[in-house]
Order: sequence, then C-alpha cells, then structure tokens
Amino acid sequence: MLETFFLNLLERIIQVQRQDSYDEKSLLSRNWEFIFSDFNGWLALYCSTKNIADGYWVYPMLHPQVDVVNLKKQLPSFNINTPSVAYSHVMSGERHWIEPCWGKPKDFFNIGMPLFFSRQYYGYPKGKENYYEFNQLVTHPLGLHWNSTLNSYCKMNDSGDEVEKIKIIKHDEVSLILMRKKILEKLLHLGKWVLVRYFTFTRFNADKLSFDSCTSTVYESEECEIKYEMTRFNNNECVEFRGAQIVRPELPKKEVLSWRYEGDDEEINDKYCEFIVFDWKNKKILKNYSINPKNFASYFKKSNLPFETSPIFFKAEVLDKYKNNPDKYELKETTIYCRGGWHLETYGINKYNQVHTYAVYLARLPYKEQLHWLQYNEEPKGGISKRAFQTDFEGKFPDEESKLEMLYEALESLGKTTIGDDKLIIWAPKGGSYEAAGKGLYYVTSENPNQWHDFIIALANLTNEGFLKKSLSRIAESLGNMNKELGTLGLIKYILSASNNQDKISIIYDVLNDLQIKRGKGKAHGNWDTPEGSLIKDADNRLQDVINAIKELSQVIKTLEVHNS
Repeated sequence: MLETFFLNLLERIIQVQRQDSYDEKSLLSRNWEFIFSDFNGWLALYCSTKNIADGYWVYPMLHPQVDVVNLKKQLPSFNINTPSVAYSHVMSGERHWIEPCWGKPKDFFNIGMPLFFSRQYYGYPKGKENYYEFNQLVTHPLGLHWNSTLNSYCKMNDSGDEVEKIKIIKHDEVSLILMRKKILEKLLHLGKWVLVRYFTFTRFNADKLSFDSCTSTVYESEECEIKYEMTRFNNNECVEFRGAQIVRPELPKKEVLSWRYEGDDEEINDKYCEFIVFDWKNKKILKNYSINPKNFASYFKKSNLPFETSPIFFKAEVLDKYKNNPDKYELKETTIYCRGGWHLETYGINKYNQVHTYAVYLARLPYKEQLHWLQYNEEPKGGISKRAFQTDFEGKFPDEESKLEMLYEALESLGKTTIGDDKLIIWAPKGGSYEAAGKGLYYVTSENPNQWHDFIIALANLTNEGFLKKSLSRIAESLGNMNKELGTLGLIKYILSASNNQDKISIIYDVLNDLQIKRGKGKAHGNWDTPEGSLIKDADNRLQDVINAIKELSQVIKTLEVHNS
C-alpha cells in the first residue's frame, strides 16, 4: 500500500489535469508546473496519464552539461525516441551487429541518455507485461538494487536499513517515477550531466474542440530553467504546453562525491555524542566529553589532548541490541558489523563484565548509533581486557584462546574424525556451515534470563543438532545395538558404554544431554527453567563443559573400529 505522501501527490496530479470549467483562465492556467517541484526530497522523473486525453507527459533524459547552451537554442522543439532497450540486435542482409540506443559508441558523452527503458514481456502475469527497467548507468554507480515488494530501487544506509531511492508507481490513471534529489545530484556530477525533463501538457474543451487556427508563444524562465511553447487552437478551445525543464546539481561536487557523503538523503553529519572517557594519557576521567576526532590526538602528535585510543566503558547490555537481531548485525568476539552499513573495528569485555571500545572507533559510528551506546556508558570499574591490551597495545597475539574459539576448533576436529573403511563422520555443522550452525551464539554478559535461554538454544543447535544419526547408528550396530529407537545422544551413550568408555558418560553424554534438556525447557517451548545463581557463571561453566565433552568424544571415536556389514 502506498504511503499517504505518494497518494496525495497522485491526487494532486489528477486534480490538475481535470478541469471544473473550460473558461480561458482555467485553460491557460500554469498550475501544471508544480510537477517540477521538490516533493520533500523527491523529484518526478516521469509522469504519464492514462485514459485521459488531456494531462501530463514528462520524460527524463541525461544530457551533457557542456551542450546545455545548444540544447536551449533547440527548445522548445524536441523529438524524443523513447528506447525500450539499451542495446539492439541490428541486421542488414547477412550483416549482424549490436547497436547502442544512443547511436554511435563514440557519441556516448555527447548525446542524451535515457534513465530507464519501457520493457514488455508476456511471460509475466497478465496486466504486468509492461514494466520499467532502469539503465545500469544509473543503478550500478549509485549502488541501487530492485526491491519488488517496495516497487523501488533501493540501497542500504549507514544504519543498515533499506532506503528507497527510485520509486515506481503505477496507478489506475497515472504512471509516475520519482527519484531522491540528492542521489540524482550524485549521478549528475559523476556523468557531468544535467537532467532534462521533456514535457507536454494539454487542456481542451471537448464540446467545442476545433483545430481551424492556432497561435504559438514561447516562454522561458531562467529561474527554473524551463523553456516551452504554448499553442492555442481556435481561440483557446485547446491549449498545449510543450518544452523542457533543466535540473542542475545544487550541492557542490566535492561534497556529493566525498566519502563523507553518507546516505544521499542525509545531511553530512558532524554530530558527536559526549561520553565518559578514560584519558589514560593524562590519568583522569573526562565526563561529558565529545568524541569529535578534533578532541583527540594520535601517538605521533605532541598535544595535551587525550589519545584517540582512550577507552570508553559500557554496561554489558549495550550488546543486547546486536544479539537480538542476528539477521541485521554480525556480532563477533571483537567486532560488530551492521549489514550494509557501519562496523565497529574492535571492542572487548573486561573482567568486570564491562564492554569497552576506543574513542576513535566509536566516533566513526553514525550519530544515531552513538546515541544507543551513550545510554549504557559508565565509568570504568577496571582496565581493558587482557586480550585487548595484548592485541591493541602490545601488538601480540593473545596468549590464550577464547572459549568460543576453543569450541569451534573442537567441533572442527570432531567433524574431521573419520571411522572405519567407509570413513564415516559423526558430526557436521547444521545447515552446511559454521556460520549457519552457530547463528545467535554469544557469550552471556548479563543476568537477563532471555539472554541465557538464547545462549542455551544456540549452543544446542551448534553442537547437538550436528550429530549424524546414520553414522552413529552404524557404529552402534557394529557394537551390538539392536534398538532402532535411539536418538543421536542415546546412540552416543550406547557407544560409550559398549566400547568400555563408561567413565566418559558423565563427561560427554550427561553434559550434552543436560544441554538438550535445558533447551527443551527453554522459552522456545514455553516452559521456562533457569538455574539458580549467576546465569553468566552458569553459561561460562556450561560452555567449558561442552568443549571438554566434544574433545573427549573426538578422542573416543578415534579408537573405534567399524567394519562393513
């Protein structure tokens, strides 16, 4: 369903072309010129009315800036050939070649260029055979992609949200294409073009329509760079306006094409939040200190300003936003990525469970994202983590692995362990990749039961869901098992028992089975159950137990022999 803004625009177009009276004032009214306005940051590229004899036709072309003077001399006369393809298969006798819509390839920078093509394909459902396909010359350099749900060409903004840049609207009476003004200006600067909107607009008195005589007058306005001819037929019984309007970029080129030009619809944003900053250079806490880069100095610059690597500390809950939306955010152990948008180069968690990062990296986040971090900002309860100190200041690899790294290594080793002549494997990541299998698995950093349950579910999905029943059944059968009803964990318990590894049952089976039980009592099944005491500590201990279980299982599997039946 269209937004109210677009519906109101369509209604205004329809009202302009419909006349309540056919007096001279109404027929000569120039209220149709509103189509060339700025509609809250949108520009109308194309407009065509349907089933109505009078009304709009607006068609856009990109024209070289260097040729605008000659173009104006030719106006208001024009002859537009609206191409349906960018390249055509042309033949003459036995000769065949590909020909671009602009004619000779060498004329690319000296001739008008279409923004889109009116295509037709009868393989589409009835009523949808005709569609608009935008020129790759427009969509590719601007990074635009088609969204069939929105019926728009879109791109991702710095916050990782999809934003409409070109809107295609097909109404019962109007076809309309709009484009965001600022991203259009970027295109005009890139190609050294202007946008030329050719148009015709006609009004007539159907009861007295006659073309016996006509008079024409040319009008030109430098203010909006529009030049058109008004033709009056038979004493104003029919009036036609025909010409073109030129759009030039208004923003400076160095601004539009700068890497600092954020989201095309956003003003360049130099706003920065004020945080509690630990100035370790001057050994003091700075409160309400702006993270504007000009307020910091590098190691190589003599200054009393704090280092740009001054740490800023936060409550652990600052990460919940990213944990709760894994489709949009990729939260790794030391980095955060927003899909198609920003990324935080590094962060850490100290022994007091505080999240920390550095001013230089926090300042690179969009202002709206800084506001999220600001609400969790607090004074440091201690220093940065040992890992962060080693990697960020000593330039060393950390001297110990994180538990998640240890878990993935253990699972990778288990997945590579083969058994028997057929080289059976008993575990593989669910979904075919560790990324898919481990989706949503993060450390528990708060006493929030939701976070603990999400951890249990994700840990079980990564480990238990990867066991391969067919292979485990083969191994169990070779050890004498005849029970076809056992699940993967039941088969593991049987294998441990039958292979004289009963002492491993508590280390392997009990740990994995308890994890599965906890998962079954989790929020996904509506039967909440959380352990007593600290959830952070329970999750940390449980993760270590699972790592040990996987390692021990891998060792047991290596000792087994399975022969072809």
